Amino acid sequence: MHPIETCVRNPVKVAVGSLLLILFGGIALLRMPMQLIPEVETPALTIETRWPGASPQEIEREIIREQEEQLKSVQGLTKMSSESTDSVGRIVLEFYVGTPLDEALLKVNSQLQQVSDYPQDAKPPVISTSNASDRPIAWFILSPIQTKPSELEALAAANPHLATPLADVLKARDNPGLMLYRLRKLAERMPEVASLLPPELDVPQQRRFAEDVIKARFERVEGVSLANVIGGLEEEMQVLVDPEKLAARQLTIADVRRVLRDQNKDTSGGDYWEGKRRYVVRTISQFRSPEDVLQQVLASRDGRPVYVSDVAEVQLGYKKPDGLVRRFGTNTIAVNTLRQVGANVLTVMDGLKEAVEELNQDVLADRQLQLTQVYDETEYIYSSINLVNQNIIIGSSLTMMVLMLFLHLQLRVLIAIPLILLSAVAAVWLSPWIFLASLMLIVGCGFWFARGALVVGLALPISIIGTFLLMQLWGRSLNVISLAGMAFAVGMLVDNAVVVLENIYRHFQEGKPPLRAAVEGAQEVWGAVLASTLT
Repeated sequence: MHPIETCVRNPVKVAVGSLLLILFGGIALLRMPMQLIPEVETPALTIETRWPGASPQEIEREIIREQEEQLKSVQGLTKMSSESTDSVGRIVLEFYVGTPLDEALLKVNSQLQQVSDYPQDAKPPVISTSNASDRPIAWFILSPIQTKPSELEALAAANPHLATPLADVLKARDNPGLMLYRLRKLAERMPEVASLLPPELDVPQQRRFAEDVIKARFERVEGVSLANVIGGLEEEMQVLVDPEKLAARQLTIADVRRVLRDQNKDTSGGDYWEGKRRYVVRTISQFRSPEDVLQQVLASRDGRPVYVSDVAEVQLGYKKPDGLVRRFGTNTIAVNTLRQVGANVLTVMDGLKEAVEELNQDVLADRQLQLTQVYDETEYIYSSINLVNQNIIIGSSLTMMVLMLFLHLQLRVLIAIPLILLSAVAAVWLSPWIFLASLMLIVGCGFWFARGALVVGLALPISIIGTFLLMQLWGRSLNVISLAGMAFAVGMLVDNAVVVLENIYRHFQEGKPPLRAAVEGAQEVWGAVLASTLT
């Protein structure tokens, strides 16, 4: 028996198969990764090596060339580019599309181990699974806990004389910066409002805390390759040398630097046995306070030691800032995140938001700080995909209306058309789930109003939803390109359905029974329909 005849003579089996296809297609739709565009990025690794105080020429000569000599033999490498800047050298390695980054990371790391002759002050190289030119997917600002509008409303309710001034402040609730500015101006005139201002905290001095806690937490989120802390002040021990005192004792800056570098480390002194006991000896000389630095001996002059305290002052300070972040008129700290190549942006963003909520409720609340997300790449992704979804819904609705008008131009069809319009408006302005509920109503009405158009209309959702199942099985993502392809395919589905339906109707007009007309009409055109679809 021909497959078409089998389907026509077994409507229950066909209905069950269609329902199963819709069910599993819907499950696949919920599980598929969602992106703005298909993943076409080249797998890349970035190697960053820091050498504080070195010039770009020194970075290239002493570090980059040595690393490139070892990395050029990494298997699967297609392109290697380097960049040398002040105190930092970067090498970007690109691999064949589809190369597992975990395997590439192991190969690159093993080759880097062959580079042993690094400058003494250079930091160990850091490998990240992102390209240095990638754009961050999220930005966060660390700031004191901001005043909530509910707190202003509660204060206005408790103090009627403050209701009018606070009402002007609450008008800017959609603009936190303007609301804070107005609240500060109001606190200058009414001191009782000052208690609602954010706590006075020196946020830039929290850079080390941001690196140790916030940066580390973000990098533990699955799919995040790197987090960067921008702004703030980094602590350092500052030795302020007096050139005149140094020259009077016949010393140079190089002598001070050499002594401090050699003495600022703990050294193993071996071990010794006493009976059955083993003692490990270590000399502890790493600097832990300014006093430790002041007591270091630089040289001996006329039988007397020269200490650091004789030629310099030592204090705890901060390095010169390498970046500046300002928000609401005050200096603060920003943290951005980069995703791994191939990671789902939406899943990564959900993990980041969960981490932010965890940090705000735990460690940041104790310090009267909060993290605020100021940039979210997924907002544009959602808006773009929703726009394409709306186009698919509107196109399908217009198709149903046109088919009803041309195939069944009757009064009852004119009653069904407003229902389709209402469902399309509900889908665009309210929710796709409302559209599905309206679609079920249309299907019920269409069964009585326009059965021919209903057959064509049912081919659209079944085919589109079934496509989601195949996309997930092939490891594809739901993006603007794939949805646009489905939108274009709606017209082709309508063409095929109309061709089959009209041929069946021709056989029915010739006097054949409905079952025989359906089988023979579909068998005549199925080859042409399949060929055009595959083409």
